[in-house]
Amino acid sequence: AEGSALVLKAAVTAWLALHLRLGALAFGVAQLVYSAAYVGLLYAMLRGHCALRDMRPHLAAAVWLPRGHRVVAAQYCWQSLQKYALTEGERIVLVWLSPLAQQGVFALVSNLGSLVARLILQPFEEAAFADFSRVAATGLLPLHVLGRLHALLRSATIFGVIFVSFGPAYSWLLLRLLYGTRWTEGTDGTDAPTLLAIYCIHVCTMSVNGIAEAFLNATAAKAQLDAFARAMVIFAGLYGPAAALSLHYGGAGALVLANCANMVVRILYAYAYIRSTTAASIAAHAGGVDAAGAGWIEQHQLRLTPRPAVLAALAASFLCTGCSQLCLGTPDARPLLQLVHVIVGGVCLMGVIVTVLKTEPELVAALRVRA
Repeated sequence: AEGSALVLKAAVTAWLALHLRLGALAFGVAQLVYSAAYVGLLYAMLRGHCALRDMRPHLAAAVWLPRGHRVVAAQYCWQSLQKYALTEGERIVLVWLSPLAQQGVFALVSNLGSLVARLILQPFEEAAFADFSRVAATGLLPLHVLGRLHALLRSATIFGVIFVSFGPAYSWLLLRLLYGTRWTEGTDGTDAPTLLAIYCIHVCTMSVNGIAEAFLNATAAKAQLDAFARAMVIFAGLYGPAAALSLHYGGAGALVLANCANMVVRILYAYAYIRSTTAASIAAHAGGVDAAGAGWIEQHQLRLTPRPAVLAALAASFLCTGCSQLCLGTPDARPLLQLVHVIVGGVCLMGVIVTVLKTEPELVAALRVRA
């Protein structure tokens, strides 16, 4: 549903901006069209499961919403406000403190990154949340479910580090192919390739944080969720001043790094919960055996980090593509040399994929099989 709505939004934006020449108004209208289309598609998908009139607000026992439902709705609204402050806080800071040209460069780069988040990461996060919620309702988490969680986290780590390894070397070329020379050589866009290279780090942290927090929200008890909500308030309170100071002293790149630091803190919080849950489940299934027992960890693939061979392949790719950019992928290089630069990246990426398939074969099964 969301993918179809995004395609419609892109088409409406192009038509209004290029054909009708509405300028910035085109983006606002396209966002409204996207929202309406997304809601309509969701209602259409639900028609086969329940009547639309059952989803409309209606009086039940002289109240619009029972007390228990109001509590849940208030919790969801509060969590949504917290996530909005943490995910969109940098845009608010930009509007207040940065010039329009810098806002435009940041919007260009963040929109490219949001495509990865919406089209690739979000479907996996939603599927993981649904699977873990269903299993958590049955009681103690089985070890194979924890093994799949760890495999998903390793997959997210590898996916994110691929962006870190390849993004800086090809950010300039990608912007050149998509948007022309204005955003790579003109006075308005000279910072765009550097900002996009830094934003690749943000994509890495987003990929890991999404799966980790999906598991936490799906399996944690009420007291643990309340503690997480309090921690989110603290994170949001610290992030606002940090983002403002980063933008003031370091520009948009420092702002993205501040957002990455915020994501890392949230990942560490979720990882602490995952480690404690894993240790408790292993101890329960092993009948009191030490939760750090190497046999249980290896048998069920309970590892949060990829194998050293994968990390070495990613590090080697980062070095190779960086050297290739300096020698072949410069803005003034001939097209043939830039093509060789792309081929070098493709060979390195194939090497990473082969290494992952050889050393982490369980990752493919984790992405295919539902818990």
